[in-house]
Amino acid sequence: MRIQEESVQEWWCIDLGQSELFEKEVFDRLTESFYRFTPDVVQGRNRIFLEMSRTKHLFNLNGFMRRAEALARREELDASLWRFGIADTLPKAWIQTRWRAREARLLPVEAYFDFIDPLQHFELNRSMRERLSVFQSLGMKNLEYLFTVPKTAWLVRFGEEFDSFLESFEFGARFPWNRFVPSVGLQEKTRWNAEEYVIDAESLIFRLKPMLDRMCERLYSLRRALKKVEIILKLDRPVPDRRIELNFAFPQTSRSLLLKLLRERLGREMDRNPLSDPIVEAEIQVKEAVKRDHENTRFAFSERDEIEGGQSERWVELLSYLGLKLESQGQVFQAETTEHLLPEKSWKKVLLSDAKVDASLDSISHLYAKRPIQLFSEPIPIFRVGPYLKQNQELFRICEFSQEEHLEGYAWDVEETQGFDRTYYRVKVKSQEGHLQDWWIYKDELLGKLKLHGVY
Repeated sequence: MRIQEESVQEWWCIDLGQSELFEKEVFDRLTESFYRFTPDVVQGRNRIFLEMSRTKHLFNLNGFMRRAEALARREELDASLWRFGIADTLPKAWIQTRWRAREARLLPVEAYFDFIDPLQHFELNRSMRERLSVFQSLGMKNLEYLFTVPKTAWLVRFGEEFDSFLESFEFGARFPWNRFVPSVGLQEKTRWNAEEYVIDAESLIFRLKPMLDRMCERLYSLRRALKKVEIILKLDRPVPDRRIELNFAFPQTSRSLLLKLLRERLGREMDRNPLSDPIVEAEIQVKEAVKRDHENTRFAFSERDEIEGGQSERWVELLSYLGLKLESQGQVFQAETTEHLLPEKSWKKVLLSDAKVDASLDSISHLYAKRPIQLFSEPIPIFRVGPYLKQNQELFRICEFSQEEHLEGYAWDVEETQGFDRTYYRVKVKSQEGHLQDWWIYKDELLGKLKLHGVY
C-alpha cells in the first residue's frame, strides 16, 4: 500500500489509440474489467482513467500493461495501439498520454482544448480551429504564452471556456469526475443457425463455455461471487423457452466448478425432458451475486496467503458441489455451534442454503481443537478397574491421560439437566488386541461416575 498524503492523487490513463468510437457494449465491458485494479474508474472517448492512489495493491506500469494486454485479448482488441500516461490529475494524465510532455506549460497551444475537455476531446471542430487561429495570430505557440496575458482579459474575451481551461489546468485534482458504474444486470447471450443442430448437453456446453468464461471474468473484476444463475434456451420453433436455474448454497468463483455443475445439470435435464427442436439461442443471466469475501489467489502477497486462498475456495466449492449434487437442499444440513453449556447440545442442524460458512484456515483448524470430532449424542457409561477402563465387558489399558477442561452448570442455567459438574480428560487406551484409541471421557462430579463422551 502506498504511503502518501491523502490529498495526492495518481491518475493512470489508457488511450485505446483509434479515432472510431468503440461499440458501447465492448467498451463498457472493457472498462468494467479494470475494476480489478481500482473501483475509481472514469470513462472517456476511447480512453479510460484509473485513480490508483487508494488501491490496496501495488502495481507498476509494466505489470499493469501486461495485465491490460490480457484483458484486450479477451475482447479481441489490439493492445499494441494503446498508450499510457500517469499524472496527479486526470487532465494531466490525458495530456501526458497524448503529448508525452512533462511540463504542461510547454505544450503546443492545441492542448488548450485537451484541458477543457480531457474526457471527450479528440479532434477540432470549426469553432475550435477559429480559436486556435486567434491564438496563433497573436504569436502564441504554446500554453505558456496564454499566461502572459492577464486572466481578466481572456475571461472577457472567451468567458466560461477559458475559465474551464484554468480550472482544469490548475485545479484538476479537485474535480468530481463522474465515476463509471457497471450495469446492474450481468448477462451473456449468443445465437447460431439451426443447421448447426445443437440438441444435446455436450454440444450446448461447447457453446456455453465462452459465455461462462466471460461472465466469470466480469464477476471477478467486480469483486463478486455467483449465488444464482439462470440459463435460457430458445428453440428453433416458437415454443416456450427452456429455463434452467442453478441456486448455489455458497457464492461461487470457480469457473471449472460452474462448468462441471452445469454439465451435470444439463445432462439430467435433457435426459428427463428431451428437446423437441434444436437450440438456436442461449443466454446466461446472473440473478444474484454477492460481494466476494476472499481475495483471489492471483493477488496473493505471500505463500501463506496463497495457501489460505486455495484451501478456502476448494472448501466452499466442495460444499456447494455436494449441496447441488443432492438437488434437494432441504435435506442437506450443516452443523453449527450454539450457545449451550453441554457439549452434546452445543450444535444444531442448519439448512445448507441458510448456513454461513467461514472457509478460512482458522475455521478449518477447529477440527484439531481439544474437543474430538466424533461426539456421542448420549455419553456411554464406563468403569475404572485398576489400570483399565471397562466398556461393555471389554477392558482397555490406560496408557496416558491429561485433564482437558471443567464444565459446570446449575439448574437456572440448564433447566433440562437440573445442573451438572463434569471434569473432562483425554485418555489414550489400548485394546486387548493392541489397538490404540484416543478417548474423551468425563467424571460426573455429582454422581462420581465415568462416561465416554467422544473419540478423537
